[in-house]
Amino acid sequence: MNPVKFFKGSAWKATAKVVGRKLVEARPEIMLIAGGLSMLAGTIYACAKTPKAAEIIDATKDLIASEENLNRVTDNATGTVPTKEEKARRGKKYAIIYAKSGLKIARLYAIPALLWGGGILSIYGAHHELRMRNTRLLANSVAAGQLFNEYRGRVAKAVGEETENKIYMGAQEGMVQVLEKDEETGEEKIVEKKADVFVAQPGSIFARNYTEATTDAFDIRTYADYFLDSRIGKIQNDLEVGVVKFYSGAEILRSLGFYEAEITPELIDNGISAKGPKLKMTRLQGYEKVWDEERHTHIYRPCLRVDFNFYPLKGMI
Repeated sequence: MNPVKFFKGSAWKATAKVVGRKLVEARPEIMLIAGGLSMLAGTIYACAKTPKAAEIIDATKDLIASEENLNRVTDNATGTVPTKEEKARRGKKYAIIYAKSGLKIARLYAIPALLWGGGILSIYGAHHELRMRNTRLLANSVAAGQLFNEYRGRVAKAVGEETENKIYMGAQEGMVQVLEKDEETGEEKIVEKKADVFVAQPGSIFARNYTEATTDAFDIRTYADYFLDSRIGKIQNDLEVGVVKFYSGAEILRSLGFYEAEITPELIDNGISAKGPKLKMTRLQGYEKVWDEERHTHIYRPCLRVDFNFYPLKGMI
C-alpha cells in the first residue's frame, strides 16, 4: 500500500473524522485524568524540592538572627534608644531579607505551581464540559419527549384517542379465560369473554402493571381509583406548595403501594420536580396472562396498566 495514497484517500479521512469525534466525546474524561496527573506531578516535584526550601528558610532565620544580634550589640554600645529613622532602616533591611528568601522559594516552586494551576484549570474545565453535556442531554430528552407527544397526538387524531392509548400501552383485544365466581353456587369457574389484553410492555420505561401481584393496594372492583387519585393528588400538592422540591419515580411508586420488586434503577434518577410539568398518570384497564399453579393452565387476571411522565431529575433540582 502506498502511504501517500492512503493518507490522501477517503478511508483515512473517514477514520480521522471518527477518531476526532471520539476524542471530542471523551474530552471531559481526558481533561479530568490529565488534571489529576498534573496535580500529582506537581505534588511529587514539590516534595522533591522541600529539602532545598528548608535550607532557604534556615538561612533566612540565620540572617534575621544575625541582624537582630548586630542591632542589639549596637544599641548596648551606644546606650541609646533607636530613633524612628533607625527603626525604619532596620525594618526595610528585614523586608529585603524576607523578599529575597520569598523570591528564592517562589522560583523553587514555580514548576509545581504551574502544574497545580494547570491541573486545577483542567479539572474545572472538565466539570464545566460535563455540566454542559448533561444540560444538552436533558434538553434533548425534553425535546424528544415533546416530539413524541406531538406524534402521539397526530396518531390519536387519525385512529381516535382511545385506540391510540391502547396501542401505546400495549393492549390488544382478544378472547380471554377469566376465573369468575358463580353468584348462586359460590363456585369458581373459568369464563371466556372478549377483553383487552396486555400482550406487550411498550409505553415508557416507567410503565407498570398494577395488579394483585405487584401491590397489596389493588382492588378488583374499583382498580383502586380513589387510592391512586388521592396519592397522586398529594404528591402534586407537595410539589406545588413547596413541601418538597422533587419526587423520584421510586418514591412515587412506593407511595402508590408498589412492591420493591417493581422499583428498578431508572426510577431513582428520573421523576417529577417542582420546576417541571405536573405529574401525569395514564391508566388503562385490561387483563394480563398468568400461570395458575392449582389448575396447571394459563388464565387472565384483571390488570391496571399505569404509566408516568417521569423525566431526568439531574439539572432540574
